[in-house]
Amino acid sequence: MPNLTATRVVIPGVIGPYDAHVNLDLHWNGSARPLFTLDTARQIAADTQAQADECGSDSVITAHIIDGDPGRDGEARSVVLVVNWQWWDQDKSAKNVTTIIEPTVDGLYGIGASSWNWEYQIWDCHCEAENPWHIEVCRCGQPRDLQTAVPDGMIATRVCIDGPDTYPALIVEDDRHGGRVTPYFTLDGVRQLAADTHKYAERDPRSAETIHILETAPDAAGERGTIVLHADWVVEDQDGPADAARVVAPNEHGLYRIGPDWHWSLAWWWCACETYNHWHEYRCSGCGMTRAEQPKKGLEAATWKAARLLRALAPEATSALVDLTDLPRICTVYAGDTELDMADDTGPFDTETLGAADEALRQALDDVEPSDLAEAGWEPVADDESDHVYRVTFPAARQ
Repeated sequence: MPNLTATRVVIPGVIGPYDAHVNLDLHWNGSARPLFTLDTARQIAADTQAQADECGSDSVITAHIIDGDPGRDGEARSVVLVVNWQWWDQDKSAKNVTTIIEPTVDGLYGIGASSWNWEYQIWDCHCEAENPWHIEVCRCGQPRDLQTAVPDGMIATRVCIDGPDTYPALIVEDDRHGGRVTPYFTLDGVRQLAADTHKYAERDPRSAETIHILETAPDAAGERGTIVLHADWVVEDQDGPADAARVVAPNEHGLYRIGPDWHWSLAWWWCACETYNHWHEYRCSGCGMTRAEQPKKGLEAATWKAARLLRALAPEATSALVDLTDLPRICTVYAGDTELDMADDTGPFDTETLGAADEALRQALDDVEPSDLAEAGWEPVADDESDHVYRVTFPAARQ
């Protein structure tokens, strides 16, 4: 979904938070303009209607979902609408108090996107900074998914099952069985799991296991009653529904043990120095660089890799000159202002190391625009023999 950012929104003290997508450049009277999936729209509808039942319709704007039978193409058909009951007494016109919400091309619904005072949900970092939900890493470098208060004896990390999808979780520090772990999830983590298990179930419903969350409308304190269910559809097919579903109760810390017999393993992150690290190891064990400090673009990563290769033989190296004429190559390496000997028989470098550093840069330079060079900190240098020589300053060496 181009130009859209995944986040969470809330109307403080009224409803939410809800998962949403927003264009960060678009606002209404200073408020966010969120777009919601149909599932989230159903949650908003249930919450607003529950408030209307409790407080009276004349003080609540309600959302509604009208579901029709599948069309000829088999696709589900739904209409999303909003009713502003406060206007009813003016002329008792159903048309004037009702707004039908048309879905976007991505199937998202702008409920209250230009009329409700939506705000971004805030998460509080351990450094005491407040961040909107879509900012996943605080300016201090700490990620959002490790801000959960971690009970004694547990580790905040991410886990996965043989695939790219990872989930924030907590594990008992000493509870590992070979490469497998038994994770515990916050309710937010369970929501993500539930959404993904339903997505996978669409592909193979008879062999799927799905997670379900049942919730009441929020009470006066904004709290919801919550039930988490685990359904095993293989068991349902063989033994019936009574044996297929079980309630997953939270432990004393409010955490849910989902899929204890699933093949959970710790997620990894790959450092630019080519070291694998467990997700909860925030600082690389190989070079000391934090996960937040990792280079974000290909040319930055290639510069880091070339620096690492050269510094393996010359730790004092701080920069290099790269000639982009014809086949890109490193032509000079510096330690401060001192030029290092590049000769294979007298200097610190060998042909293999220089070739590997050259190749790392060449691969990154294949699809680079001139503006990308400047953005990566490559500075053009006057040279008598070439108009395409750049100085590349290496990242600060780490102990």
